[in-house]
Amino acid sequence: MSAPSAATTVPAPTVRIRSIPASAGLRWIRLALRAFVRQPGGFMGMFGLFLLAMLLLSIPLALLVPLAQAIHLDTFVVSMLGLVLMPLLSLSFMLATEAVTNDLRIRPGLFFAPLRASAPQRRALIEVGLAYVAMSLAAWYVGNGLDGGETAKWFTDRMMMPPEGAAAPQALAPLSDSARIVVFLKVAVVALGSIPLWHAPALIHWGRYGAAKAMFASVVAMWRTRAALAVFALGWFALSFALTSVLALLELMLGNSVVVLGVAVMLSWAVSALFYVTLWFGFADTFEITSTSTFRTVMADAAPPAP
Repeated sequence: MSAPSAATTVPAPTVRIRSIPASAGLRWIRLALRAFVRQPGGFMGMFGLFLLAMLLLSIPLALLVPLAQAIHLDTFVVSMLGLVLMPLLSLSFMLATEAVTNDLRIRPGLFFAPLRASAPQRRALIEVGLAYVAMSLAAWYVGNGLDGGETAKWFTDRMMMPPEGAAAPQALAPLSDSARIVVFLKVAVVALGSIPLWHAPALIHWGRYGAAKAMFASVVAMWRTRAALAVFALGWFALSFALTSVLALLELMLGNSVVVLGVAVMLSWAVSALFYVTLWFGFADTFEITSTSTFRTVMADAAPPAP
């Protein structure tokens, strides 16, 4: 009897969208908080690795700025190319969260684990990353076309620090009514553009989908689980409001001190990491994947997981 061929391919996983209750949205946040407090340094370190990767990527991208200027291309396009790393960020956090739920330590190598996948999966992740770039550029150019760049200049003026020894800057004029509408439209474009990208990286990694199929499945899944996602959004709004209130109270008690600034930076860092922790729980509950490789869901149909 001949030996099995080495070229035998592993059957593709079977992916099914599950029916989940609206209350699952709050459960994702609660489970994420439980996982985060187990290894807060690990999760915040993962987010720090992403920021470092963005910084390192910005160095070669800076070399493209003269070329963009030579062909009369907005240099903002070059800066947006760094968003191609977004699928790597979400996937690395999912792998880290899965490790924590399995009582494993978060390792820095998890950040690069998605890059060790097959060539078609890496190519699909790059395509999804380019979709992030296209979405951001669409929001930027559509908004600037509607208000003549007023909102872009308004935000830029507020981010620029005055030179040392310069006189105090004059108070900047508030946004016009039309510019406020443009800000809302930019947020709406990003929100709508995020729908096909929400689950896409995970479907590429665990479901072995191509980029187009993964983005389509993400749209279908988010529509079918819209009630849970609405509760999830409300839960995040409540959590963000509570944290903002804490910072406002600290500022009232301590003024604009270095302590308040440090707390604000650390809270912002932690909340950003916590958001990406929730992605694993939402994905694992939304999709049922039958595969030869291990895939653990974290929420049973009838009862929450044991603490």
